[in-house]
Amino acid sequence: MDKWVQLKHVQELVALIKKRDRFYDWSDEYEKYDKKVENTIEWLERNAKEV
Repeated sequence: MDKWVQLKHVQELVALIKKRDRFYDWSDEYEKYDKKVENTIEWLERNAKEV
């Protein structure tokens, strides 16, 4: 089954990943953005529309 999401939501995810990757993976800031990335991915999966 194919699903789609809006480009602006994917762009938001990419921006979060770029922000996250500015920090060391052991830092608090990295963990903060990593959680946001995970939450965004889960949200995209839940809200993807079937084609």
